[in-house]
Amino acid sequence: MADRDRRALANLVTATLCLMAMTSSSPAATAGGPPARIDVTSGARETNAALSALVSEVRAHADAFVFLSGGASQMSAADQAQLLESFEALAMLARSGRRIAVGDGGTEAGIMQAAGRARRSSGNAFPLIGVAPAREIQPRGQTAADPNHSHIVAVDDPSAPGAADAWGSETDTMYWLFSRFDDQRPSVTIVANGGSITLREVDANVRAGRRMILIEGSGRAADALVSLLTGTTAPPGEVADLRARASQDGLTARTELFRMVRLGAGSTGLRDALIEALDGPR
Repeated sequence: MADRDRRALANLVTATLCLMAMTSSSPAATAGGPPARIDVTSGARETNAALSALVSEVRAHADAFVFLSGGASQMSAADQAQLLESFEALAMLARSGRRIAVGDGGTEAGIMQAAGRARRSSGNAFPLIGVAPAREIQPRGQTAADPNHSHIVAVDDPSAPGAADAWGSETDTMYWLFSRFDDQRPSVTIVANGGSITLREVDANVRAGRRMILIEGSGRAADALVSLLTGTTAPPGEVADLRARASQDGLTARTELFRMVRLGAGSTGLRDALIEALDGPR
């Protein structure tokens, strides 16, 4: 057998074993087991057999996709609790029989932890894939991955500066992966709170032509975008700075991609907005 044929056979065996392993530990099968972890180098994502198997497995489980962007920091305790409770909308969708999958940043914090709790409360009815920088999450880093996710994709970006934190170095791989999940299928991104990295993610969603739901009143990047869309003045400080950056980058030029949902709308209001976005014309 030629070396070329041996390499092709080895790649086929690797992909098959990954798919078998991930299928046997799929969200429906494990019903609450620890997340399956996939390590990937950003420059080699196209040839990562485990990542290819993940795409196939998730698309076998889901007909529509919900992605999360942002966080829940610098909020009052009452507002933060209201925001995090609203993500029960994900469980409501799954319990209604919708075959969804959810993608986010995968850490045990803020809206990502809320998504994990929603998955758990649904009986682990939907895949929940977190994408995070390998250098920042355990065991290499200090940040814990959320235990209620079905999968964690840990991204190593060799080009990220070694002296700085690696948050944001996973964004390109995250949205590369999301675009493969939702290829020719409906998807929507929820934007809540967030900072400069969230604006980068909004840009990725705009480039993909993906609809976004802005949680109005959640603060920071989300409220900066709401201010641009409504033509209102942002409060001084970070929101005003983020508004200026979003305006300079033209992030809200495609107004048809955005819908606003008030923070007080709760899980029912967010669920209804998700249904409208997923079922509407594409």
